[in-house]
Amino acid sequence: MSRRLRSFARIGVRVAVVASCAFVAAGTAAVVPGDTAEPAVAADCFEPTVTTGGTRANDQARVDPHTERLPEVPTVQARLAAGSVRIPTYINIITAKPLTDTLLVKREKQAVRQVRVLNRSYSGRSAADAAQSPFRFSLVQTRFVVNSVWATMGYGSAAEQAAKATLRVGGAGTLNIYVADIGDDLLGWATFPQQFDANPTNDGVVLLTGSLPGGSSEPYNRGDTGTHEVGHWLGLYHTFQGGCQPQNDLVQDTPAEKSPAYGCPAGRDTCRATGVDPIDNFMDYSDDICMDRFSPGQSSRMASQWVTFRSGR
Repeated sequence: MSRRLRSFARIGVRVAVVASCAFVAAGTAAVVPGDTAEPAVAADCFEPTVTTGGTRANDQARVDPHTERLPEVPTVQARLAAGSVRIPTYINIITAKPLTDTLLVKREKQAVRQVRVLNRSYSGRSAADAAQSPFRFSLVQTRFVVNSVWATMGYGSAAEQAAKATLRVGGAGTLNIYVADIGDDLLGWATFPQQFDANPTNDGVVLLTGSLPGGSSEPYNRGDTGTHEVGHWLGLYHTFQGGCQPQNDLVQDTPAEKSPAYGCPAGRDTCRATGVDPIDNFMDYSDDICMDRFSPGQSSRMASQWVTFRSGR
């Protein structure tokens, strides 16, 4: 599953292409030992411009080219205590040419902040009534990789496959994140747990550099593209999956919605029989500032998916 930013003009300067692939800082590491405070983000990242219709005036939007669910595989119904699962996390920052010392420091700080955002979101500290999931994330290593082809990888491309084949570490329970200036105006994409056995090398999450906390992809620059894509990696579908159909996203306590929500359309109700659309849920397409929760049902689904497809593998 992926998120797309339509009509997004990248703010950064295009860098020269280099032909070689090399680790610039192979041993660079930053460890997040536990849950930490929400990272500060520049104030001008907080106020998205929204039209009365609920989408941004400049037509920036998340779009997912993949709308079908995978065939459901029977899962072990599991209950895991809040915070009981610690996920080792590796973040690969892929660029077309070596970064300056200033940008190296900035990107490494953004990687740390991204993991803090994940911990805040998955611990339920982002909203008073958000679910506390079992999952917490420890940043084991941030690696800086120079490769002119991988730096602009597209979804399902040979460049994506090559990057993951070279960089991926760990088993099914290790989160590998690849950060790049990805193609097709996508904010990111992820694999699902049940896909691991068939193609373990492909497992992981890909993010647009500008979606990291404090990045250039406003209003999607508070780190919640990472939260959203890791949700897929842990087995969640979009809240609008299947529209108003009874099965919808396969989670009972997320009200169905007919279509994705864009911007911050409070009170939107597209499937009136099930309640107001969950535009504040991390698995919708709302602006980052509007996303602040997982539901208890989503937490339960992630736990079952973890035990069935990722734990101990």
